[in-house]
Amino acid sequence: MTAPVTADNVLQLIAPSPRVSGSILRAKLGTTLPTTSSDDITGGAGGFIDLGFASDAGLKQKEERTGTDVFVWGGDLVGTLQEKYSRTMTFTLMQFMNTDVLATAYGINNVSVIPATATEGKEIAVKLNPNLLDTVSWIFDGFYQDTLARIVIPIGRVTQIGDVDITHKTYTTIECTLKAYPDSFKNHGYLYLNDGQTTG
Repeated sequence: MTAPVTADNVLQLIAPSPRVSGSILRAKLGTTLPTTSSDDITGGAGGFIDLGFASDAGLKQKEERTGTDVFVWGGDLVGTLQEKYSRTMTFTLMQFMNTDVLATAYGINNVSVIPATATEGKEIAVKLNPNLLDTVSWIFDGFYQDTLARIVIPIGRVTQIGDVDITHKTYTTIECTLKAYPDSFKNHGYLYLNDGQTTG
C-alpha cells in the first residue's frame, strides 16, 4: 500500500541556533559575498568580523510593503498598487566590551583603543555623536540539526540602537536596528537554506 502524499513534514521545521563560526557578522562593502549556505566566510583579509554573542531573541526580520487599493465605480476592488518596500532586521549584541560591537553601534571611526600596559588595562574610547553609522555587508548564520540557514545583506546600515542600560541587574547589551538597501540587482538580501539530506 502506497503512503498518501501529504504536505505535513516535520523535517521541514527549523529553529536555528548560531553557528560556531559566528551568527552575526559584518564586512566592508566590496567583500566577496557567499552565494550558498555553506560557503566559507572565515578566512582572508578584509573578511567578515564575528560580533559574538547575541541575545536569545535571535534575529527579528520585518518586511514592509505598503500599497493603495484601487476601486472602480460601484465599489469593486480591482487592484492594489505597491508604493513602498523595505526590510528591517533587529538583533541584540551582548559583548559590550568588544570593540567590534561598539564600532557597529557607534561607528567604526568613533571607536579608538589604547593597548594595555604593565600598569593599565586596555582603554576603549567611544565618541557619541550624530554621524551616520557605517554602511557595510552582513551575514546572519544559523543551523538546526543538519539544516543550514544563511541570510546575506549586501548593503545595510544600523540606523538605530535601543536603550543601553547600565545596571547590576542584567548584562549591558546593545539592540541594533538594521535597514537593508538594494544591491545592483535590486535585491535587499538573500536567503540560503540547505536541508542537509544527501543522496549518498
